[in-house]
Amino acid sequence: MRVGQGGTGPGVHTPDGSAVAMYEVSSARGEDELIGGAIGAESSILELGCGTGRITRPLLALGHQVVAVDESADMVARVAPLGVETVCSTIGDLRLERRFDVVLMMSFLINVADDGERLRLLETCARHVRPGGSVLLQQEVPGHRHAPAEMGDEHRRMVVSDVEDLPDGSQAATLTHTIDGRTWSQRILTKNLSEDHLTAQLTEAGLRLTSYLTPDRMWIKAQLDGPAPTNPS
Repeated sequence: MRVGQGGTGPGVHTPDGSAVAMYEVSSARGEDELIGGAIGAESSILELGCGTGRITRPLLALGHQVVAVDESADMVARVAPLGVETVCSTIGDLRLERRFDVVLMMSFLINVADDGERLRLLETCARHVRPGGSVLLQQEVPGHRHAPAEMGDEHRRMVVSDVEDLPDGSQAATLTHTIDGRTWSQRILTKNLSEDHLTAQLTEAGLRLTSYLTPDRMWIKAQLDGPAPTNPS
């Protein structure tokens, strides 16, 4: 497990503590519609951190061509039957030597607590988006996570607890999900980004922020800042 992260509950867990079985029974909650409205028809999409295909499936149904990437072989194994190209790799190590209309990185991956790791994630986005293409990022915004908090219905419930604000500006919290009687708990470590910090890291990676897709600024659209290198590496 990564520092500050871990998970418990039935089934296999990924290096960050995500439960594969939990994501298998999760579905899109409007993210596919938001993404579809921000990109062109039949776009080529590089989906970074695809998980079990929660968003992959509706993107395929909308007619897009998706290459799905995840560091967990167990996650990738759930996506492969969809007939899409899958890649088992960490995002920072990804080198596909081709570019896409859209690079998608959601699930608050950009909120990794380590600035160096975040830069590597953004560099991967810049390395794989075509000139004129879009990088779509989902970020956690200040105040989004607080405790105690509980949400859900009779079938699915999430409880946020043990929130800890750390001196370096990062935040630790425990998320407990109960779905149809099965329970998983995950300890996460994230860092919220100011607009200046986000803009600076995008610039360092060779990207520029072009717009926010939602009023709460949770969804970001960025593009290459200048021409793409002729030989991505």
